[in-house]
Amino acid sequence: MLRLRIDMHIHTNYSDSSGSVEDVIETAKIKGLNGVAITDHHTLKGAEEAISVKDDLLILPGEEVQTDRGEILAFGIKEVVPKGLPIREAISMVHFQGGLVFIPHPTVPLFGKLREKEMRRLNIDGLEVFSAISPIANFFASKNIGMANRLGVSMIAGSDSHSPETVGDAYTIVKVKDTSL
Repeated sequence: MLRLRIDMHIHTNYSDSSGSVEDVIETAKIKGLNGVAITDHHTLKGAEEAISVKDDLLILPGEEVQTDRGEILAFGIKEVVPKGLPIREAISMVHFQGGLVFIPHPTVPLFGKLREKEMRRLNIDGLEVFSAISPIANFFASKNIGMANRLGVSMIAGSDSHSPETVGDAYTIVKVKDTSL
């Protein structure tokens, strides 16, 4: 069984990061990551550029989408989900594209606008349980893990990097049987 280290929440200079796609990829390799999810705000250009590099790093396309009820992470999409949509509509658009929806930093007061009761009624695939930029990270990670367990959804971790230096500060370990990615 192969264990892949993937930072599931990275921004590039296509949105609000100081890091270019090249910087992100270089840092990810230096830090020993096997993959990154490029989740720029309201664009897929960073992910598309990273995929076109044809490197040995696994690139997961994504977008951090601002909805009427806070942010969602949309993974595996091919078209941008417009900002400001009602959250249910945004989630439906992601799922229609065959993508997955995760709620980033769900219990951090500055970021998390959705409460557990509301998340229970949404068709989400998981929660970002650890974010390297969260204040009191272990405290919020514990709360997020408990919530994910109660909701019965998958869990990921990511750096929420907005500069190349912080790429890989947190990551998800994914176990895979097939090594032909």
